[in-house]
Amino acid sequence: MRALILLAAIVLVLALVGWISFSKGPDRASVNIESDRIRQDTKQVMESGAQMLHRAGDKVEAEASRQPNNGQTNPNVAPVTR
Repeated sequence: MRALILLAAIVLVLALVGWISFSKGPDRASVNIESDRIRQDTKQVMESGAQMLHRAGDKVEAEASRQPNNGQTNPNVAPVTR
């Protein structure tokens, strides 16, 4: 019963997103999988993910290239790890 409810919820979400459409004619009903829409949406998600990763990489690179504090440092002291 849970599996049936989960399947119905997934189909409902896919229909709301526009990846599945339903049509009814005089002789038959059909379920259409909108593959072009799926390709378009996944391409958009991949591009935005790539942009997000590039921005994160730029921020990490900028943080790594910043000058360290000019506080006193003792080269004879080992770094502390926690």
